[in-house]
Amino acid sequence: MPKYLGGSSEIDAEQQKSLLNREFILVTLSGFIFFFNFHAFLLLPIRIKELGGSESDIGFIMGATGLSTIFTTPAVGMLVDRWGRKWFIALGGLFMSLTTLPFAYIHTLNFLFPLLRIMHGAAFSLCFISAGTLTADVAPVSKRSQALGLFGVFTIVNYALAPFVGKRLIEAFGFDVFFEVVFIFGFLSFLIALLIRESNKTTSGAANGNGILTTLFRKGVFVAAFTLMISGSGFIPTLTFIPVFAEHIKVESFDLFFIAYTLSTLFVRIFGGWIPDRLGKKRAAIPSLFFFALSIMGISFASNATHFIEAGILFGLSHGLVYPSIYALVIDLSPNVDRGKAFAICSVSFTLGGMLGSFIYGVVAEHLGFHVMYMAAGVVCLIGFLVFSLFGKDKVFENGKI
Repeated sequence: MPKYLGGSSEIDAEQQKSLLNREFILVTLSGFIFFFNFHAFLLLPIRIKELGGSESDIGFIMGATGLSTIFTTPAVGMLVDRWGRKWFIALGGLFMSLTTLPFAYIHTLNFLFPLLRIMHGAAFSLCFISAGTLTADVAPVSKRSQALGLFGVFTIVNYALAPFVGKRLIEAFGFDVFFEVVFIFGFLSFLIALLIRESNKTTSGAANGNGILTTLFRKGVFVAAFTLMISGSGFIPTLTFIPVFAEHIKVESFDLFFIAYTLSTLFVRIFGGWIPDRLGKKRAAIPSLFFFALSIMGISFASNATHFIEAGILFGLSHGLVYPSIYALVIDLSPNVDRGKAFAICSVSFTLGGMLGSFIYGVVAEHLGFHVMYMAAGVVCLIGFLVFSLFGKDKVFENGKI
């Protein structure tokens, strides 16, 4: 019997639990509103340029968030295992809103920009880790991948929605009003999180939980985390360099790649989110990782808008299953008292891979060109596919053993 289920009554309750239960809806809604605030800052480079900043200023200020996330995420993972998820979701929303409002009153480029962006990284860690972990807690075990996939849908939507709405706010009212409106969304995320009812069993026994390194080196977890790092090393640079690559080969409609990616990811998460739960996480992840690597390699051959659309569709369909499959697998391989740390390990692995990939492939692109860069990124992801296929595990944590 799984350690986190205490008896037949709990098993019956687990089997009868609805995916779209009250807590799942509230967590997802709070996360959606939080990420509207967070992803609205994709427009911050425009403000930085407006205030006289350079490309290096943009890179430094925007990169401060990712760096902060890497350092704060492990701590948040340990905290949510010990003290619960709900209050950290709320704290993330409150922290994000309070560090958004000052931008409405800063009219010169100064040290506050990177400092506030560092705080945004901490807010991201608080909300994403606690909300993702609670999503796994409140979802039926048999639909955990589907639940995490749906939760991720509302993050992905804001990659397009927040900049789209924000751009029109800026055009109509200016940046000051834009930041004030976005602040309201962060605060709404905080208020909705307060309505969540968290079961005591999510933190019972947390004092007996393991350290983050013990969780990382649990059988099967390290390979999954390594695979996520490799995936991140291909995912983030792919999105980062698409506009520059398209400009380099004289293709104006590069945005079609992002549209194709977003729509195909939403499609597979909504209509195929059941696949990892029904067929097995590893079984679903293996072909997804292969086609993910193939999609990145395919970008190196792109020469027109149609090629970008085709690559975007394959990129979205494959990554749309990789994320929920491997995240849910890591949680399956960890006991209840270590779920927060398990989710944090996934997040840090993916983010770290993305940061390393952006730096390394940027150098490759500068010296060898974008065609070589995308081919190299795809080959590295193919190695990740092989490692996971050979050494990845797909067993639920039972009685303290794998």
